[in-house]
Amino acid sequence: MELGRFIFILLTLCLSTRAEITLPEIATKQATNNLRFISEDGKFSYYQRRSGSLLLSTNYNVEEVLKGKEGTQYSIRSSEAQKKQLIEQNESFHTYMSVRKLNKIYVAPYGGKKVKLIGEGVDSRLHLNDSWASFFNPYKSTLTFINLNSIATKFEINLQNSKNPYFIPQRVMLDEKRILFSNLNNSAVAGLIEFNRASGKSNLILKAENELNRYELCSAGDSIYLGTFGIRKDSQYSSITQYSRSNFQVSKGKILYDSKDNDRGSIICNASSELVYFIKSIKDGREVAHFEAASLNTTSKEVKVLSSFRAVSSLINMDGKLIIPQHGKFYLLNATKENNNNDSILNQSMKQDKQ
Repeated sequence: MELGRFIFILLTLCLSTRAEITLPEIATKQATNNLRFISEDGKFSYYQRRSGSLLLSTNYNVEEVLKGKEGTQYSIRSSEAQKKQLIEQNESFHTYMSVRKLNKIYVAPYGGKKVKLIGEGVDSRLHLNDSWASFFNPYKSTLTFINLNSIATKFEINLQNSKNPYFIPQRVMLDEKRILFSNLNNSAVAGLIEFNRASGKSNLILKAENELNRYELCSAGDSIYLGTFGIRKDSQYSSITQYSRSNFQVSKGKILYDSKDNDRGSIICNASSELVYFIKSIKDGREVAHFEAASLNTTSKEVKVLSSFRAVSSLINMDGKLIIPQHGKFYLLNATKENNNNDSILNQSMKQDKQ
């Protein structure tokens, strides 16, 4: 009996004294909740004001980029090409809470202030070396693709999803003629679909086992990554598969990672040439899992846990910087000696910030 109690106490101590991972905290002259974007080299940033303005700060010069109503919320997306940026403007962020709310979407040069309105929707993304943009309209269930070099060139894909009004499709462009996107059928089962722009036809190329699985898509260089993640205890499974973009065939994927746990996913594949980042389920010998940021080496398939917050819910890719929001603070996941030395916005560590 005493031996059993000793073993129990020993295991409890081992679990509670596991190594903590220290990550640097982002610190800026502006309040971090107003920060919208920082460039990879730290030479420019965008931040918002309560008045509704979006401002560009560079070399100690500050210029207004957009002006909205008081309390307007902005989000900014870039890609590894660093040629253009997409800006979403939500003027009713504090008054209309629906995740289906349509935002105004603008395109701007990378680090620039001249913007052009290209449409309204949610989840805007850049594609093909920043030559195309896409966004989703949840009310019309349409994906819109726009050529950013010729705004008049655009096309739409109509989705047939009547089961989940909050579903937002994943998508990547293989080239200017072929698009991969996710959708739900009438039974709410996820499918991966290839759309051919020349023929206007959509073909189902992969179907989830049941409605308890979801898909994520991410592209980087010549690679496409497909994440499959269970969403309930009834369907415990996660995987990440790599495909060739230039020679895409769904039957020729390379499984880099699989697990019998339900990871949260949030795949980021374009912040490193060798690593894919995601949110992994961690049990530590306990029945109830917690979630941490992790990396997957695409060559060795090695998985490393990179945080110890026990409750990571999202990863943000801000121009190559991977950020974890936690309790009103923002921590840098992929800090290196080089970007710490070159970027004045970063503290050296959380511990130094607390001193």
